[in-house]
Amino acid sequence: MILSDRDLKNIILNQKIYLVNPFNIEDLQPCSIDLHLGDTLKTIEGKTIDLSQDSYHLKPHEFLLGSTMEKIHVPYDLMARVEGKSTIARLGVMIHITAGFIDAGFNGNITLEIYNCSNKPFELFHGDTLCQIAFETLSSPVETPYCGKYQNSDGTVLSKYEGL
Repeated sequence: MILSDRDLKNIILNQKIYLVNPFNIEDLQPCSIDLHLGDTLKTIEGKTIDLSQDSYHLKPHEFLLGSTMEKIHVPYDLMARVEGKSTIARLGVMIHITAGFIDAGFNGNITLEIYNCSNKPFELFHGDTLCQIAFETLSSPVETPYCGKYQNSDGTVLSKYEGL
């Protein structure tokens, strides 16, 4: 079951569990929390683009990695999904390609896979509201929380795929 704004607010404010840090009540949607683009983009090869001083024009059919400004904490009895915002999608920009699933126990920034499917440039700014996160309850708390290679991610993290 997806948590409503009422459930999310209760967990964050009353139970004092951070799901999203920093949390701004204005980012609370009916069944998700808006997330914002951090200050660093990276190419697949690892070249860094700094958004703290200037915006970046994502070219048509260009792919970059970015991350959320917010750190995410998923308790052992929840899982989460990151989804793009429809306003951005309607401009032909994807925010995650297939990596929207977040396991129970994950802590860290969420790396975003940003792809411009359109034939027009798209300007990216630090702090843009590009995506949202929804939390779902599990039937019971997990026995083995996430402890994979992206645990405690800090900022934009390149792929750690070892098959190349």
